[in-house]
Amino acid sequence: MRLINIKGNSFYIKGGTNTGVYIFEDKSALIIDPGLPGARPRNIIRDLEKDGIEVKWIINTHEHNDHYGAGYQFKDKFKDLINMSSKDSKPYIDNPILFSAYIMGGNTNEFLNTILTNKNMETVNIDKTIEPGRIIINNEYIDIIDLKGHTLGSIGVLTKDKVFFIGDTLVSEELLSKFELLFLFDIEAYLKSLSILEIIDFEYVVLGHGKKVLSRNEALELAKKHELCVMKYLNQLRELTKEPKNLESILKTILNNNKLSYNYKEYHFFKSTLVSMISYLTKLGELNYDLRDGDVLYYTK
Repeated sequence: MRLINIKGNSFYIKGGTNTGVYIFEDKSALIIDPGLPGARPRNIIRDLEKDGIEVKWIINTHEHNDHYGAGYQFKDKFKDLINMSSKDSKPYIDNPILFSAYIMGGNTNEFLNTILTNKNMETVNIDKTIEPGRIIINNEYIDIIDLKGHTLGSIGVLTKDKVFFIGDTLVSEELLSKFELLFLFDIEAYLKSLSILEIIDFEYVVLGHGKKVLSRNEALELAKKHELCVMKYLNQLRELTKEPKNLESILKTILNNNKLSYNYKEYHFFKSTLVSMISYLTKLGELNYDLRDGDVLYYTK
């Protein structure tokens, strides 16, 4: 697996989930988002060892298993490795059933598990939680940036080379065109995270899912497109609730009107985002609800 230098000591390895690598002067390394388990992390470990690099730390940007899942493989190889995440991500990583329960709104089922479960997945445990702010690793500073929104525990990792690893705060334009109804936990926090990008001092952005490293200008332009997508669906929700409607009918109309393709998992991701949007508009004082004929109907005030 080829290490691609971005700037200074900051590297990344391409994959379905891109993996960040920061190599210290003593050839120890920090991994950012090891990705899914299986052959890819085995190859990464093999190639790093060939270069005399020892992985001593992992930071997971958030609590989705396509980012943290391979952590146990690194831990098996590097026994003293410290696996880190935000405090809000830790419960979901330590207990992955919580993610499925959150998506389903109750106990999970085989329909979802078949899609979500990776055959190589084993237990991943977080050794240490980190808070937004400056932390010291191996006598060098790393900035942890609060990027809540996509998930409850999302963070970004900014190296002293001004390379910013942002997990799934942004996705590539290609993915955005396919999943423009983004999978979001907290709309207000997400919009705040997009605006924070404008004031963070970075030169390059590494996306969790994308084929290239972005310049600052490219990342900020992409952030604007993400904001427009959020606003598009908030406005559709406002329009659809001019007459009282239940959640399922709103979702069905949005999926059909926007020709959004989906499988069982993606349907529930879209539904989760819609619930988050209803919560956001409710907080803004724009929505109310009515109980009628065994249903919950949302409508604009």
